[in-house]
Amino acid sequence: MKQGNEIVTEDDLHKYVDGELADTKAGIIAAAVAADESLKEKVDQYREINRRVREIYDEKQPGPLPARLLIAVSARSGLPVMRIAASVLWFLIGGLLGYVLQGQLDSNEFVRPLPVEAAFAHAVFVPEVRHPVEVNAAEQEHLNAWLSKRLARPIAAPDLRLAGYALIGGRLLPDAHRPAAQFMFEDSAGQRITLYIRHSLDGRASSFSYAQSNEFGIVYWVDDGLAYALTAAADKALLTKAAEIVYSQVNL
Repeated sequence: MKQGNEIVTEDDLHKYVDGELADTKAGIIAAAVAADESLKEKVDQYREINRRVREIYDEKQPGPLPARLLIAVSARSGLPVMRIAASVLWFLIGGLLGYVLQGQLDSNEFVRPLPVEAAFAHAVFVPEVRHPVEVNAAEQEHLNAWLSKRLARPIAAPDLRLAGYALIGGRLLPDAHRPAAQFMFEDSAGQRITLYIRHSLDGRASSFSYAQSNEFGIVYWVDDGLAYALTAAADKALLTKAAEIVYSQVNL
């Protein structure tokens, strides 16, 4: 989009919202946003997405778990204390989120923004050691067929080896009373990335957008009636590369 002699890109808007622009550039974008209602609406939307991601993952975290609880659980299971802490922590966050959103979920119109939904699913299942997925990569054909049937659309786990990630498997998830799919991948260092897929609310295609929390980033877009979101504790460049791979394979 062009404002005077200045072309305002989506990347400019995201960096402006995230406070990543130099003062001179930030001033130019601020002036462009003030003069263009459509730019202002986009900036407001990006800020709201960032606010809701932070609200769920930064402000709603419970305090430290009692040491006696961690020791008791670890002694029984033999699992590392930090992995037990992570699992219990995300369980508590889920409970807090349910409390915060109670009442809203009674409405058929209530739908969380895609990056929030994808980030929440990522944060819940990535720490899992024994059961990160419902169906593992050894049954990929069955996994693809099952999720395609549930979403009533042909979908398949992409091949992200060019980005350094191998498929672990996937699972079915609920999303605003409709099914959604999550595929999980892992690199050689054990770092994980997830692809979240659900039906788009309006079906209109969109270019890649980017949202970020303190711990991870999300690249998301809409294509042919489906909404996609890639989430990982990785930089924007890697996520964008992975998103381009997914997009190219979906549109073969």
